[in-house]
Amino acid sequence: MSRMVIFWLFLFFLGFVLINYPFISIFDKKIFVFGYPLLYIYFFAGWLVSIIVVYIFSRKIDDE
Repeated sequence: MSRMVIFWLFLFFLGFVLINYPFISIFDKKIFVFGYPLLYIYFFAGWLVSIIVVYIFSRKIDDE
């Protein structure tokens, strides 16, 4: 397998781990940031970061 395929698989499994039990229980607290629960901030920040990573690496693939 190429290096890029291995990297994409790594990112997939990392994303899968980050939305499962141990991390969800860490951020499922009654803490509010700017009026939003911490768990919502965690999900939306992770979602935004994953979109940015996919964009950057898709641009890199297009350049090659």
